[in-house]
Amino acid sequence: MRSSSRLACVTLLALGTCAAAAAQLKREMLAYPVSAKPVISIRNQFGRITVSPTSASRVVATVVHSAAVEIRGQQTENRIELTTGLDSNSAAKADNVDYQVLVPPDACVILSTAAGSLVAENLEGDLIFEGTTASVDAHSIRNAHVHVKTLSGPVTLRQVSNGVIDVTTASGDVSLQDVTGPMVEVHSGTGRILYSGDPGDGAYKLVTGTGNIDVFVPFAGQARFKARSVKGKVANAFIASSATIGLGFASTQASALRRAPPAAFDLHSFRGNISVRESSK
Repeated sequence: MRSSSRLACVTLLALGTCAAAAAQLKREMLAYPVSAKPVISIRNQFGRITVSPTSASRVVATVVHSAAVEIRGQQTENRIELTTGLDSNSAAKADNVDYQVLVPPDACVILSTAAGSLVAENLEGDLIFEGTTASVDAHSIRNAHVHVKTLSGPVTLRQVSNGVIDVTTASGDVSLQDVTGPMVEVHSGTGRILYSGDPGDGAYKLVTGTGNIDVFVPFAGQARFKARSVKGKVANAFIASSATIGLGFASTQASALRRAPPAAFDLHSFRGNISVRESSK
């Protein structure tokens, strides 16, 4: 009986603590009217930022946070700045802060966080991501300059069309899936770089210090490949080789190989391995 009583007391105490924590969360909404191509800057050192498009000519940010922080918003003409800061009147410890932000599709968006995640989707304006351990995920992006700089957070770019891409990370893995553009450049110190998809007619420069580089394209004739690893291995017969006709490719692929491939890959690693393969059907 005593054990049951103690268990009941502990359960009630836990439920009470959870309820109290939930009660301390605040849901705050900030809205700003904007004109074409606004600039939106969000700095949230405590958690997540997700940015999606809206057809309205305004920026709407819904922020869920504890009493330990305050959300500071400022508008100067067509520029919006949102910042998460500590509430000087609260003794509570800062917890995760969650931003859900709606912006016009043509907005220039600047996102920064130490940890947590940065997500942008279905946008057409320029994007700048800055993070320490934060993950970065940008998908369904069109006609944009995308700049990413992280220390160790993973970077994923998906369905990015006609983009100018610049990614720099010290140790984060970088995944490019169905990314096309006139210039795509990725530098990672120790992380892996993965490219998968149809490269179109772009120029791709992928560089690592000790990480591996893996490239998957539908067939070899879609791109020219230049690859070098100082201490690692380079694997695939059609890298830096034009003698690939007759190696089992379909007739249409063989015809493509006789023409100058529209895309170019420049792959460099110091210690990592480099692999270029045909993607599985």
